[in-house]
Amino acid sequence: MGSVCGERRFSFEFGEMLIFSEGSEGSEDNWEVPRGALLLPEEHPLAVRQKNLDVDFIVLAYASRILKSARDFASILISARESVPADVALWLPAVATPENFSLLAYCGVDIVDNALPLLEGYEGFYMLEEGKIRVSELRGELPCACEVCASLDFSAERLRELPVEERQRKVARHNSLLLAKEVRKVRSLIQRGELREYVEMKVRSSPFLTAVLRLLDANYDFFEKRTPVARRSVMRANTMESLRRVEVRRFAARVLERFEPPSRSVLLILPCSAKKPYSLSKSHRLFESAVAASGFQAHIHEIILTSPLGVVPRELEVAYPAAFYDVPVTGYWDAEERSWVSACLRSYLEKNAKKFNAIFAHFDGGSAYEEICREVADELGLEIQFTCEEGERAVSKDALNRLRSEIEDFCTAEGLEKRHLSATERALFVVKALADFQFGKGVGEKLVEGSVCVSGKYPQISLAEGSSGERCGRCERCELARVVPAYGLLALSVSGARKLERILGDAYKVEIGDFPLKAKGAIFAGGVLNADPQIRVNDEVIFRNSTTLGVGRAKMSGWEMTEARKGVAVRVREFSTEK
Repeated sequence: MGSVCGERRFSFEFGEMLIFSEGSEGSEDNWEVPRGALLLPEEHPLAVRQKNLDVDFIVLAYASRILKSARDFASILISARESVPADVALWLPAVATPENFSLLAYCGVDIVDNALPLLEGYEGFYMLEEGKIRVSELRGELPCACEVCASLDFSAERLRELPVEERQRKVARHNSLLLAKEVRKVRSLIQRGELREYVEMKVRSSPFLTAVLRLLDANYDFFEKRTPVARRSVMRANTMESLRRVEVRRFAARVLERFEPPSRSVLLILPCSAKKPYSLSKSHRLFESAVAASGFQAHIHEIILTSPLGVVPRELEVAYPAAFYDVPVTGYWDAEERSWVSACLRSYLEKNAKKFNAIFAHFDGGSAYEEICREVADELGLEIQFTCEEGERAVSKDALNRLRSEIEDFCTAEGLEKRHLSATERALFVVKALADFQFGKGVGEKLVEGSVCVSGKYPQISLAEGSSGERCGRCERCELARVVPAYGLLALSVSGARKLERILGDAYKVEIGDFPLKAKGAIFAGGVLNADPQIRVNDEVIFRNSTTLGVGRAKMSGWEMTEARKGVAVRVREFSTEK
C-alpha cells in the first residue's frame, strides 16, 4: 500500500539510494538519476501542496517530529501520503528503525535511510528488532547474527572492550545491517500479502507503536481505498487490532449493504469451523445432513456467526476473507470481541429478521455463541429457538437429531412443502451473492437471468449461457463467469461483462485510450482515461475503448489509475473487438 508502482523500482542499502529501470538491474548504463521534491509541514510558511510535480520521490521535511507523539505519528503520515501522488515515493529521512519500519511501510512510506540507526550507534545504543539497549547494559551473548556481531564471536564483553571510536563504528554498522534485514523482510511480507499480520505482532514490543496502530485504524477511509479486496494469503486474526482491519469492516459492511438473503421461511444460525469454506468441514457436513434429513432444506437460510467477521451468509462463505481467515480458538471471547460480533448480528437481524417466520440457533449449549444470540434476541425482542441443551455439543447425535426434528416440526406446522436444495440451485445462489458482493446489490440477479447453467465441483463453479440440460462446462464461447476459490472472487468473461455492462454503467469500469492490446498483457496507468473510484486492488473490472471490450483484475485502486502516470493499472484476462 502506497508503494511505488510501475517501471522503476527502488533499492536502498546503508543510506545510498539507487534507482534503475526494471529488467536492467545489473547494468550501470541504464541507471537513471532520481528527481525529488521537498514536502514541508503545513505550519511552515513556504508549505505548498503541488500534486503535479514531475518527480520520482518527495521528502517529508522535519519527519523526525513524528517520533514525539503517537497522534502526530498517525496524522502526519496520513496527511503526507495523501499529499503525494500515487506513483511518487514518499521518503521519511532519519526516522526508520528496525522496530518501526514495518509500520512506516504499512502507512505508505516507500523510502527510508539509515541515518537514525547510525546516530543511535554513535550515541552508544545497540538496536534490537524490538527496540534498543545501551551497549553498557549488554551482557553475555549478542542477540544478533550479523557480520559485526559474528566478528566479535557474539560476545558483548568483547564489544564493550573495544576502543570508543571502533565500538561506535561497529554498533552503527550493526544497527544499519539490522535495518537492512528488516527492509528485506517487509518486502517479502508485502509480496506475500502478510504485512498487516506482521505489523500487529511487531507493535506489541512498544506501547507507543501500539497506540499509533490504533490511531491509524481509526482512519478507515484512508486505508480502505488502499487495501486490496482479496489476497491469496490467509488473514490471521490474532489480536484485538484484527477486529479493526479494513478487510473485516469492509466485509461486514458489504453483507449489510449488498447481500440480499434468498427468500426462505427459516433462518438458521450456526457456529464457524476451522476448515474453510465451512461447508467442507466435518461439523458443517453434519449440520447439513441434519437439515437435509428434515426434508425442508430449501426453506432454510443459513448464516455463520464468527469472530472477527461477525456474520457470514452461507452463500458468501467462499468470498474473501470468509474463506481466508484463521483465529486462535480458546472458547473464551473477550468483551471487545463479543461487542463486535454482537453488533454485526444485531445489524443483520434488524435488517432481515422480519423476512423469516422463525429463527433457530444451533450452538454448543452454554457457549459464547449462544450467549451472544440470547443477548441480541433480548435487545431486539426476537424469539430464537436454541436446539442444544446446556453443556451439549452441537455435533452430538442428540443435538443433531433435535435440530432435524425441530425444523421438521415447524415447517410441517407452517404447511411448507418438503423440498431439498439441489446442487444447481445452491451454485446459482452463490454466483448471485458473489456478484452482488463484488459489484453491488441486484447485479447477481441480472447476471443469472435468462437461459443459464452451472457446472463444476463446489466451490469451483462456472456459470454459462445455455439451458440446465446442456453440459457446456467451461466453453469459452458461452461462459459468463466463474468462481475463483484462490481469491474468493467471481471472474467475468467478455460475455459476462457484455451482459453486465448495461446494468453496471460506469461502476467497476475502466475507460482506456485507443491503443492495441496484447492477450494476457497489462494496461498501464498512462493509458487510463477514467476509472470508477470505488475500484480496489484485485477487483474484477471491465475495460473499454472505442473498439475493445475486455475484463481483467485491477492492480491499482480506481483513483490511483487516474492519478498515476506509470505502473500497471489492470492485468488483462481477455478482450474482444467490438464493432
